[in-house]
Amino acid sequence: MVTTLTISNAIFFYALQVIKRRLSSLQSLNTNQRYQNHDRRYNQHSYILNLLYHVLPKSKMGRSLLSSSIAGCINVLLTNPLWVASLRIMESRIPTVEVEGNDGDTKQQAHQKPTLWNVMQRILQSEGLSSLWNGTSTSLLLVSNPIIQHFMYEQLRTIILGRRQQRHARQRKEWKALLLSPLEAFLLGAVAKGIATVATYPLQLAQVLLRLQKKKLQSDQQGSNSKDIHDSSIYNGTLDCLGKQFSSRGISGLFQGMNAKLLQTVLTSAFTFLTYEQTLSQVGRLYEMLK
Repeated sequence: MVTTLTISNAIFFYALQVIKRRLSSLQSLNTNQRYQNHDRRYNQHSYILNLLYHVLPKSKMGRSLLSSSIAGCINVLLTNPLWVASLRIMESRIPTVEVEGNDGDTKQQAHQKPTLWNVMQRILQSEGLSSLWNGTSTSLLLVSNPIIQHFMYEQLRTIILGRRQQRHARQRKEWKALLLSPLEAFLLGAVAKGIATVATYPLQLAQVLLRLQKKKLQSDQQGSNSKDIHDSSIYNGTLDCLGKQFSSRGISGLFQGMNAKLLQTVLTSAFTFLTYEQTLSQVGRLYEMLK
């Protein structure tokens, strides 16, 4: 899980910063500047740039939301195999691979230490490439959680740093005005994740219930259990699951177990952004020393 989270966060933050810079640079180009530029290569793409200029959101808030959305989708598509392998390790459902024995005829099962890389290799060999991207559609739907989280964090961060920058505009070390204190980063990360978790928790609950239902049906089939399961206990997709939860328990049924989820995700997010801001602070100090 540590390896998966590290790679996932690295990809997300890198993609987020790159996309934000690209959108900002495109937004800063106005039509007159593009057509006054006589570079041949530039003029070949002037129509595309002009189209993008009118399509992209004009506000910083809109660009921030769009950047988070694109970065989240890129992260899901690139790291889904890692999450599949991590889940297999946690559930101990690791496929074994048959290899040739020493005599060349007999075959035996290869048992290796369950790491991400050999688990992904065994899934690829036994179940095919598509199995590494199982659940991608659901993950893309749940990408709304980190989108809301980072969008809220960026907006709160912009408000606080904007006011601070006005107070420190005349100071020589202006980069200090662009950094959050450890306590501010911790609190903003916690608040942003709390809002994102509350907003998307029904979807996360539906994902868990559908996964548990799938396991139960598989265990019943393996145990030759002929117990009849009627409509009230079978969910036919995410919307059906949410509808039945609401009809049986009301609004509270859509947020069942959210307190424990909030405790885990809010603390994780708070420490993540605390580390992120402190890293920026250290890089800023190093930059000032090297100037």
